[in-house]
Amino acid sequence: MPAFEIPPLAVPAHPVAAAQAVAPIDRERFDYIVVGAGAAGSIVAAKAAAAGCKVLLVDVGAGVPACNEDAWNPARWYEMLSNVDFEMGFDSVPQRNLYNSDKTNRVAHLLQSRGLGGCQLHNAMVYVRGGRSTYDHWAHQLGCGGWDYRSLVPHFEEIEETLGIVTAEQDAFSQSFLDAFQRLGLPHNEDYNGGSSEYGAVPFQFAIEKAADGRLRRTTSFDKFVGAADLPTLTVATGIYVRRFFADGGARGIEYNSPAGEGMRAYAEREVILSAGAIVSPAILLRSGIGDADAIRDCHLDLLQHLPAVGRNFHDDLGCGFPVLVNAPLPETPYGFVGAGAFACEGGRPPSDPPAFGEVNLEVQISTSALPGAPGAWGLRYCLIGCSAMHLNSRGTVALDPARPFGPPVVDPAWLTAEGDLDRCLAAMGLAYEVAADPQLTRQWQWLAPPKAFVGEDWVRLSGTTVQHYVGSCQMGGSATDSVVGPDLRVHGVEGLRVIDASVAPTTVTGNTAGVAMVIGAKGAELLLRDG
Repeated sequence: MPAFEIPPLAVPAHPVAAAQAVAPIDRERFDYIVVGAGAAGSIVAAKAAAAGCKVLLVDVGAGVPACNEDAWNPARWYEMLSNVDFEMGFDSVPQRNLYNSDKTNRVAHLLQSRGLGGCQLHNAMVYVRGGRSTYDHWAHQLGCGGWDYRSLVPHFEEIEETLGIVTAEQDAFSQSFLDAFQRLGLPHNEDYNGGSSEYGAVPFQFAIEKAADGRLRRTTSFDKFVGAADLPTLTVATGIYVRRFFADGGARGIEYNSPAGEGMRAYAEREVILSAGAIVSPAILLRSGIGDADAIRDCHLDLLQHLPAVGRNFHDDLGCGFPVLVNAPLPETPYGFVGAGAFACEGGRPPSDPPAFGEVNLEVQISTSALPGAPGAWGLRYCLIGCSAMHLNSRGTVALDPARPFGPPVVDPAWLTAEGDLDRCLAAMGLAYEVAADPQLTRQWQWLAPPKAFVGEDWVRLSGTTVQHYVGSCQMGGSATDSVVGPDLRVHGVEGLRVIDASVAPTTVTGNTAGVAMVIGAKGAELLLRDG
């Protein structure tokens, strides 16, 4: 059995994993096997184990020692992004609508963390539930009954209580941005998660806890739901490269490569749950023979279930932005991002109150060169004004390379391929420019007004990049023709297999996606235990 083509880890095991993965899992039988210890999978595994089920939670990465300052200090998140022990991302195919300085098609690096905690280990920790209208749109227009916002509120509240969420305290620097947003006509919105709408100038909420001594610490769902719990029926195994789901002779489970590259199996008496994210979960399905029949056969794999939607509908918000050179000393930003930002609408105020689905479609986030590891500083002080263009219409794909089906997946975000998406990105850049050109901000922080070129098409194509809001590649819906899982998150036509992660979200959610991944994990665990 050939090895899965990702280099082995050279990082220490998480203490929980080291304590619990003491027995070999080859040929072992569990009630549930959860693939992926990220935002969703950690919650699924913890809740199933808390219910007394025998659970195996596997991850390709390892744990993070408590002494790792880069991981747990929110101000050092750039350092985690560049840490190759935890960052295993994938390169996209060349994007025909993004380019390099020589106008050649640009390859985007799609960040992907490996480790217990998943992409929560290296994200910017901004916590967003997502627009209320998003979930209602899923439930009422996209065949996802039970996923309306009101039904999810109890899960959000439990996640927030367990995880630890702080609202940024505003200092003079962040308050100056709130004031600037309001001068642009955005209303102050004190609680974009608990209020009726995200729209407005907001103090950001972060997946960060504040200790008794005042220190801030990153939190992850693995850390809080698994690491902090007493779960004797849970086995956590690290360095596990899952090749495929199998179902034969009445048995089901996963085939995987051990850290030493040996081909092995683990068995699930009830179900296997894929929680490996919107890039890896569809790739595992395809390697399992679940997907478009022609594509499966092209890879010389046995067809298990024809399901044409696998790997389709992949999409990501597009991030744009630019640096503003600052002459005044920059204050520390202990939350990582500046604690103030905005959720806006490309056309000014949303036409509906509260906003309907997709009407709030721009998000502004700000960081500075004061952060350790900030890119391209060259000894200069700068403020990076970033803006995400959300609810774009472009849809990409996750596929296998027929020559190397067990190698890295072939990912095409297909940014700017849909009509109107470029205009929304230009609107995002226009908003960012208005903030950067605000006269009071310019005077207060002594920065240089940015050139007008930043609001043009060329800059969008040169600078546009992923914001890691990957969703959709295992879309939830009512029909096996155009979705991968039903509202119960079972894979259409395959017994004993579910997908429970952000890949099932049929659309992006008006903001950062760790929150939606966690609520999918919590709701998915409820469905799993109800049916089990």
